[in-house]
Amino acid sequence: MLLSVHGDWRILVKENYVIQWFSGCWNEEAAIQYCQELKKKTEHLSETQWAIISFFDDWELGVPEIESHVIEHCQLFKKNGCIKDCHVYAPAAVKSMQLENIVPQSDGDYERQVFIDTENAVSWLTENHFKVDVTEFLNHLPK
Repeated sequence: MLLSVHGDWRILVKENYVIQWFSGCWNEEAAIQYCQELKKKTEHLSETQWAIISFFDDWELGVPEIESHVIEHCQLFKKNGCIKDCHVYAPAAVKSMQLENIVPQSDGDYERQVFIDTENAVSWLTENHFKVDVTEFLNHLPK
């Protein structure tokens, strides 16, 4: 029996970076569909170096069953050239525990940082040679 997706996301791939937004409480079906979508949208970036900036303020956690999918997903995008990864969200202990425990902080060329505001995340990516523009993406998110 297939369950319906609980959780929402938006993905935009630009040049050498990906912008993502997440919301809601995620079930396993959401994690599976999201992972498939990002894999498909970033296939052309394989063999290059690219970055991700992810906005989690509207994300409300996920069921434990998402974790194996997210771990496998992270291994894949690191293998396919992602070297910088930003998580952006206001401090939240439970959210931090789930997100930061299943996504490695650094691994070889890959490095992830957590930021409480967009400006510092974009600055960090710029310092690392990724010119990222998130304004239009953020302005078109669901209210």
